[in-house]
Amino acid sequence: MTMKIALDENNRIVKIENVNRGLACNCTCFTCGETVLARKGDIKEHHFAHASNKESCFINTESLLHKYAKEVVLESMGLILPALPNHDLEAAWWTFDRILPEFKLGVIRPDLVAYVDGETILIEIAVTHFIDHKKLNYLEMLQLKCIEIDLSSLLKNDIEVPSEAIKKEILENIENRKWVYPISLDNLLNKPNDDTVKVEVLEVSIKQEQKNNQAPWQDYKFRIKGINFNARKFSSGMVSVNCTFNPEMIQMLKEWKNEGRGSYQPKYKSWNYWLPFSETVLERLKQMNEL
Repeated sequence: MTMKIALDENNRIVKIENVNRGLACNCTCFTCGETVLARKGDIKEHHFAHASNKESCFINTESLLHKYAKEVVLESMGLILPALPNHDLEAAWWTFDRILPEFKLGVIRPDLVAYVDGETILIEIAVTHFIDHKKLNYLEMLQLKCIEIDLSSLLKNDIEVPSEAIKKEILENIENRKWVYPISLDNLLNKPNDDTVKVEVLEVSIKQEQKNNQAPWQDYKFRIKGINFNARKFSSGMVSVNCTFNPEMIQMLKEWKNEGRGSYQPKYKSWNYWLPFSETVLERLKQMNEL
């Protein structure tokens, strides 16, 4: 199979026509990670080949689309998102302050974690695998906004990857994306009363509780410089902190958020921190505690 794409020194997808000839391309195989060279002669079709002369690797289109989509959003630092459910806002371009790829949040690892005005937005790229009930329940528990971009239709056509056409689909096609959370009122009303799902979630919760021999969360109370703090540590390892409004203490929690890539939830006025930094937050609160 002819390899027309590879990864450059920054682990980004590159096409054969956009690199230097031979080993000067500084590329590796998209599939196996071995060093490749760019063969760009006058007779044969231009292609990448393993420097070891082994047979060309098969490039999985699903993996290629998935990686390219993440690259495009990271490079653009934003994308068009549909109107938020149950809000008056219209579809618009969202510009993010920061985006982290494959950043673990508790028991889930979203494709991208974006931040805008202190709020966390999860971005999932779906080609053949979509968000299931378990992940949705976790998102609902944490009340984290999540958008899912469906690129499955691109597997059925001959659009070149990477290309401007694919890039436009990823960033601008409002029809191929939806908010997984929050859930629209219409979807909530039409949501089936699926006892099987409820039983499954209950069984998972019971097994987790039995495994850890503890409740789904543990509450803590602290008093620091005369200010009351309430902290809740979830079984996932996430720590959520609330405190009486005080500029100095709020600034401290904000600095911890920036340090540990946490988030602020305006609805509950809580500062959320995930593993491994959540353990650091809890330890700091214990050391500062005046009770």
